[in-house]
Amino acid sequence: MIGYDGEWRTVKKASTAQGPMGGIAVVVTWEENGAARFPAGDELLVREPDAD
Repeated sequence: MIGYDGEWRTVKKASTAQGPMGGIAVVVTWEENGAARFPAGDELLVREPDAD
């Protein structure tokens, strides 16, 4: 799970992509529908799905 937009979301798929200026990005698709793209240098909050 990743903390995003003030809530925890379950990761369905994660991949990398090249950004418009040549940088690397992490692309995450959520189980809850939707996706987000993060620059590779961003810090993401990650936890196990069953952690409370």
